[in-house]
Amino acid sequence: MLTEKYCKTLAMSKFYSSFSYLRRVMKVAVFTFSLLLPFLMIAQEVQIMDGLPEDLDTEKIIFFKFEPIQVTADENGKSQARYIHLRQTNHNKVIKEANRELTVAAMGYPNRYAITTKSRHKPLLNAGYKYILDSRVYDNEHLKGQPNEGELIVFEYYIVDTENLLAYKVFQLDEMKVYDSKMLIRRLNKALKRSDFY
Repeated sequence: MLTEKYCKTLAMSKFYSSFSYLRRVMKVAVFTFSLLLPFLMIAQEVQIMDGLPEDLDTEKIIFFKFEPIQVTADENGKSQARYIHLRQTNHNKVIKEANRELTVAAMGYPNRYAITTKSRHKPLLNAGYKYILDSRVYDNEHLKGQPNEGELIVFEYYIVDTENLLAYKVFQLDEMKVYDSKMLIRRLNKALKRSDFY
């Protein structure tokens, strides 16, 4: 009788233990999905558009500052590694001035904006910032390899409508000019003046 009661208790204990474990797994799964959802949405295909958004003058936009990167290339390695090391260290040296310039130059942008980094911009999307001035340059992937000899990397800049997954091509800058924040804002303002909406 006691053994039978003990077995039933043990079986129920295992059931509740496994049920509790399943609940924990489900909670983690739901939490993980909620974290990944914005990234899954961004991963959807973005449609490239001509012109500029019609409501850009009434909506807020995010400008990205440059972020420092971890220098991964060996300064004393082979010539390619030394070249990549130079690119990475130069990036880290010039971004402080480029970001300071952006703060000043952005004051010449006629509409509402915020300045942040690409890795920290998500909360602003929840605070009513619909647009982002984005480019592959802010991913820093070009600093992890060596371009072909004589190749000058050119970066397209887009105004991205985060609500409708649209990207409006605005202008391009080559890698020698991407740290010129004054030029960045000048090119953006020039595009605004060319648009039918401004």
